Amino acid sequence: ALRSKQWYQRRVRGDQLGWWLCERQLPSGGLNGRPEKLPDVCYSWWVLASLKIIGRAHWLDKDKLVKFILASQDEETGGFADRPGDMVDPFHTLFGLAGLSLLGDSHIAKVNPVLCLPQSLVDSLGVKLDMVS
Repeated sequence: ALRSKQWYQRRVRGDQLGWWLCERQLPSGGLNGRPEKLPDVCYSWWVLASLKIIGRAHWLDKDKLVKFILASQDEETGGFADRPGDMVDPFHTLFGLAGLSLLGDSHIAKVNPVLCLPQSLVDSLGVKLDMVS
């Protein structure tokens, strides 16, 4: 069953969740999915989208995250890898671009943080989603 925004606001401890998610940012600027793991471009989507949904994305060091994502790009063939120096793949390319969009890159179309779809498509379909914040 779908729940109301108020139901989630009463149950999600935004500051505690936001703190844990922000702790995923490592000195390299990248994000990991859990403690003691390496940073991975895909978490630029998973963690950042979660922070956007709860209204805490501004808690991350945006500039360091952008540098990490861009360092994972293959400038010759295109695409993004999980981390700098690794092989690019479609999965990490999607989430790298989506992460850059959520970080406000003006060269990339806005992406909806809930659906990982272009916001223009979500709007054209008339889908209305509330953020928990």
